[in-house]
Amino acid sequence: MGLVRRAWLTVASEVAWRIPGRPQRLLAAFALAERGSMLDMLSAVEHTERRELRRRYFRHALDEARHATLFAGRVRALGGVGRAEAALEDSGQLVDAGIVGGQTLFERLGEEEFLSFVYVAEADAVEQFEVYLRRRLPDPETCATLARILKDELFHVSYSRTEVERAAAAGRPMALSMAKHRWRRVWQGWLRFTRDFGARMGGLWLGVAYLTVVAPFRLFARLEPGGWQLPERGGSTLDAARRES
Repeated sequence: MGLVRRAWLTVASEVAWRIPGRPQRLLAAFALAERGSMLDMLSAVEHTERRELRRRYFRHALDEARHATLFAGRVRALGGVGRAEAALEDSGQLVDAGIVGGQTLFERLGEEEFLSFVYVAEADAVEQFEVYLRRRLPDPETCATLARILKDELFHVSYSRTEVERAAAAGRPMALSMAKHRWRRVWQGWLRFTRDFGARMGGLWLGVAYLTVVAPFRLFARLEPGGWQLPERGGSTLDAARRES
């Protein structure tokens, strides 16, 4: 699946990063994802019973907090995103962070499956950033930021892979768990695509309806006899209502 995904990322990135305003949106989405990951790791710090993993989870959380700040800085440097757009992205933060029904991702999955999720997500991020760096997208300053972040992501992949391999050696079905998370990420990506595509198509058809129905009707419409009349001034609103009754 890695070869197919890299090919898709190579093609998609050449288009996505070159659309005006799109780099800011992508980087803002990365910042939100890193912030959500930070919350996941802090939950893992609180709930794990293994001291050595607690230290790694905490370091991971600090890394993600720093990454969110770096991505947000690049968004501001590139001009930022609209306030309404930013509010819509931020409104889904609890769901994006994996907090559903008051439970965090760690609480719902348990430690071993949580680690397999971390490994899949971090390995995908490494693959994604390597494609962007290889294509030198979107600009030298952002590439330098991605290169800094990539060093931390490689550590995240390394420790989570070690834990996944340890659990697999103990007889846990980690391959099945990772496959489930991979396909869940594909499905979530498809849902995001259909949501964005539906929003754009809705806007397109509303525009077509306006041009073909509303605008021609307005052109041929005529005012009432006598034209528009200004409302009478003076008197209270209650008096005006009584006169109309």
